[in-house]
Amino acid sequence: MTGYGRAEAGFEDWSWVWEVRAVNGKNLDMRLRLPPGFESLDPAVRRQVNKALARGNLQINLTMQAAGGAENYVINTEWLQTLISSATYMRQKNDQVSAARLDGLYLVKGVIAETTDNASDPKYKARNDEVLKSLGAMLASLKNARKVEGKAMDKILKANIKDFGKLVQQARACESVLPQNIKARFEQKMTELLGDDLPQDKLVQEAALLAIKADIREELDRLDAHVAQARALLKAGSPVGRKLDFLCQEFIREINTMCAKSTDIDLTQIGLEMKSLTEQFREQAANVE
Repeated sequence: MTGYGRAEAGFEDWSWVWEVRAVNGKNLDMRLRLPPGFESLDPAVRRQVNKALARGNLQINLTMQAAGGAENYVINTEWLQTLISSATYMRQKNDQVSAARLDGLYLVKGVIAETTDNASDPKYKARNDEVLKSLGAMLASLKNARKVEGKAMDKILKANIKDFGKLVQQARACESVLPQNIKARFEQKMTELLGDDLPQDKLVQEAALLAIKADIREELDRLDAHVAQARALLKAGSPVGRKLDFLCQEFIREINTMCAKSTDIDLTQIGLEMKSLTEQFREQAANVE
């Protein structure tokens, strides 16, 4: 399910912001962006997210800021002195070389380096605990956003499965699926081809075989069972997304068999409508945790 979550918190001279953006996904897949020095929190973050969520592609970002500024820097004086000495030497060798400017040397890679606090240092344990605690608040925010979307989606899925149940009943009502009608249609065709010379016992035997091949009552019974299961899953609530996805595969299997047996245009049309509803249901079920 899609959603957005955010949580802000602080501890002593630190403040931070957790943000998460979630989109649909069959499994739980998370991409973490932690500030330099906070890589050691990665396993704890993943464990907490795995406990809270079951599906979705997540982009989780943590922004840390220390009091007095977002970044701290140090100047590598040894490297800077090396650059100054090199520039002076080149100036002495060739007076055409421009004099080195200090502001230009500061831009050389490695002269100014960002300092980071290592979160694995035991002295930061209390702060790290607060950081992980606020992660829970962010996940709660995301789950609330998902619930709002889920309520709207629940209505759509229930309406879809209700329409599907009506199609199953329409398929049962098709005259072409009744054994006596299959026999009558077969007798009519054979009479048109062979006249009245076909023995009655042979006619009954062939009609029975055709009726067995064309009988879709077993498929319709299984579709009724799948409809009931879908309703039960929707009533039970999350996490049911993977179960609904698997159920869609079972719907398609029975519909394909029914259409393969069909010798009636009306029944085939009902089968195609069933497929369309199943695909719509599958698309929505992909949003369900």
